[in-house]
Amino acid sequence: MTERKGIPVRACLLGLAAGSRASLGVGTALRTVPWGGRALTVLTVLGTAAEFVGDKLPGVPSRLGWAGLAPRIASAATGGALLARAAGAPALPAALIAGATAPAGAWAGVAWREAWGRVGPDTAGALIEDAVALAVSAAAARGLARED
Repeated sequence: MTERKGIPVRACLLGLAAGSRASLGVGTALRTVPWGGRALTVLTVLGTAAEFVGDKLPGVPSRLGWAGLAPRIASAATGGALLARAAGAPALPAALIAGATAPAGAWAGVAWREAWGRVGPDTAGALIEDAVALAVSAAAARGLARED
């Protein structure tokens, strides 16, 4: 029952993480589904790693534009629904909360990178953002992850 009550907070956390790295919305939540196996885990990790590397490449479009924001919102909403189902809670409210929170995560990541860029190298700021996004997404799914 505690998991059901915590779903709005979990959805907010997942939305913030997906706003930073789109793959974390669905990727984190897939760790909670009963039908997931090792192959799904490997594919999810590879997809997330690809996004983490791609984020550091020059010429990456802004995540605040529609092309960058739409996948973050969709991933967060899908992930929120999956987390809710894993906890036995209704999916729609969690999907709406996570999707609505994703733009705040995107904005916070951009603000962080701009602030860090004034004091240190961009790559270091991006790696710190990666670590924070991973920690936040892990907190969202804590206790709901399936056992492999």
